[in-house]
Amino acid sequence: MISGKVLIRSTILAAAAATVWALPAQAQFYSGKTIDVIVPAGAGGGLTRSARTFTNYMKNHIAGKPKMVIRNIPGGTKGHNFLAEKAKPDGMTIMWGPLQFASVISGAPGVRYDPGKFEVIGTGNSSFVSIIRTDTPPTIKAIGDLTKTKNVVTGGIGPGRLLDMLSLLAFDALGVTYRHVTGFRGQPKMNAAIRSKEIQALTTGHPGYHAFYRDTILKDGTALPLFYHSPFDPKTGEPIRLPGRYPANIKHFVDAYKDIKGGSPSGAAWEAYKWLASYETWPYFMVAPEGTPKAAIDALRAAHAAVPNDAGFKSDWTKQFRDLPIFRTGETAAVVLDTHKKISPAALAFLKKTLAPGKK
Repeated sequence: MISGKVLIRSTILAAAAATVWALPAQAQFYSGKTIDVIVPAGAGGGLTRSARTFTNYMKNHIAGKPKMVIRNIPGGTKGHNFLAEKAKPDGMTIMWGPLQFASVISGAPGVRYDPGKFEVIGTGNSSFVSIIRTDTPPTIKAIGDLTKTKNVVTGGIGPGRLLDMLSLLAFDALGVTYRHVTGFRGQPKMNAAIRSKEIQALTTGHPGYHAFYRDTILKDGTALPLFYHSPFDPKTGEPIRLPGRYPANIKHFVDAYKDIKGGSPSGAAWEAYKWLASYETWPYFMVAPEGTPKAAIDALRAAHAAVPNDAGFKSDWTKQFRDLPIFRTGETAAVVLDTHKKISPAALAFLKKTLAPGKK
């Protein structure tokens, strides 16, 4: 017969042993491992630099201190498709970058992934700046001259990509005609294209603005900043303005619209733009393949939440990108993903037309 004291003692020891076992198991999940971090863009651009900066600190907050290696997969949705179709759900492959919701909900060619099936680790928001060459006929001396142009040659990375869509939908809402040239794999190539006059206008992320344009073609007058793009507040519907982030002559698109056209924007193009800015201006999604072990997701989420509070990270990120994004981890990040299908039929139709102009 087992006495009550022995039974109690055995129960306590068993519980303690389970706890002791669980902690090392969590801690050792990534011990001695290497995590491949897919970046769906070319090397050298702002997205790659942001991924490298974040993961350089994130790895120090993951129990077991694994290596985190950036793996660039440029070419539209190739990185996303790889994560969904080929990456093993073992916690050793994750992705950093935008989820391209517009391409997904519009059924764009080549999209073979459902972002809703990814395991969400976290996300972060950013802002973007549209610029134009000042020698664009009949010359651009101020943003009000934009409506005088015809068939502006805009440049982008690929169909459905965020930088492309922000340019096109903003121009559509303003009634500016354009011819879009795509396929520039990364901001360095877009920078070369606008300098060589291959294109006349583009949109860049906040890191790219500082790295390529602020102190070069914007400073010497070769190009003019048009407006910036940032998320909209889901409760008020108002744009999240960023005072102090940009010079006073770079206004939020909504405010620039009033200066250029007068009044407030409206119509299907505007609805499509507002949806895009609300959901796609969270370019720093970190996700894992469907079925990734919970122990891995928990460890990655804990590390993701710790990075924004890391003094070294804040200093390094601010030095490079001049801002500190709003970072969301776990379920709070998943809200952005879960609500992205809330789009009006008119806005969706306009998105589809913009993504594939010749397709009915």
